[in-house]
Amino acid sequence: MKYLRYLIIFVVCFCMALFLYQTDFKSVFRTLYTVGYHVVWVFPITALAYYLGTLSWQVYVSDGRKRVSVFRLFFIRQIGETIGLFNPTSVVGGDYTKIHYLRRLQISERIATNSVISSRLTMVLSQVLLSTLALVWLLRHTGNSIWLENLRPLLYALLCLLVLVQMLLFYWIYRSTASSPSSAKEASSTQVGRLKDKVMRTLSDLKIAFRSDQKAFFRSYLFALLHWIVGSLEFYLILSLLGVDVAIMQGVLMDMGVILIKSAGAFIPGQIGIEELGNK
Repeated sequence: MKYLRYLIIFVVCFCMALFLYQTDFKSVFRTLYTVGYHVVWVFPITALAYYLGTLSWQVYVSDGRKRVSVFRLFFIRQIGETIGLFNPTSVVGGDYTKIHYLRRLQISERIATNSVISSRLTMVLSQVLLSTLALVWLLRHTGNSIWLENLRPLLYALLCLLVLVQMLLFYWIYRSTASSPSSAKEASSTQVGRLKDKVMRTLSDLKIAFRSDQKAFFRSYLFALLHWIVGSLEFYLILSLLGVDVAIMQGVLMDMGVILIKSAGAFIPGQIGIEELGNK
């Protein structure tokens, strides 16, 4: 286990070094010089978005009377998200890191795992909703440009897909809970079987948690939605500082598009270049 930890650290550092090596710092500094000191406004916006994301996660992190502070969760989340950016396993490695640190805070493995997965699912649900609203805005407020007319059938198909995904996710959460693996059942003798039982038990726990405390779920959902909205203001502010006339909803749409491209490229080690491609 110790050697595996060192291997993970090496891979993360290697991916980060490769990322820095491929970065054109001359272009970065030239752009910063063009924007000027106003660029500092990006940092509080980013921090607020991360803080809202932490609040969305904190709702699920409780083990009896034990509750982890937002301050500590904020840094655990940042470590996990950073590792998710700079390692070949993407969000899987980042989420495993969060679970590891929660267990060091005496949170049980089952609650730690459920909280991370619940937070991830809530983020996906809120992201799908915001993407749907942004796409509706695009179809109604961008006029009759040629490029939009050519893409309109595809955009309507994407809109229907987003609505369907949202409905299916909520249906999965609130439909009758399937029987979960119990201690009475014979334990699987294979590693794959044990992993399957663990996944099924986690999914069953998620559904029970969502349905038993709906206020907590929708509170987390609201924080996650605000997290995406505030985060998309980065696009709006940066483009405005560069002299581009852009609406706030266009910033939201761009942010959702970049996230979609990043999700599609999750198989690329460390997702190197994917976010940059999406931004471009």
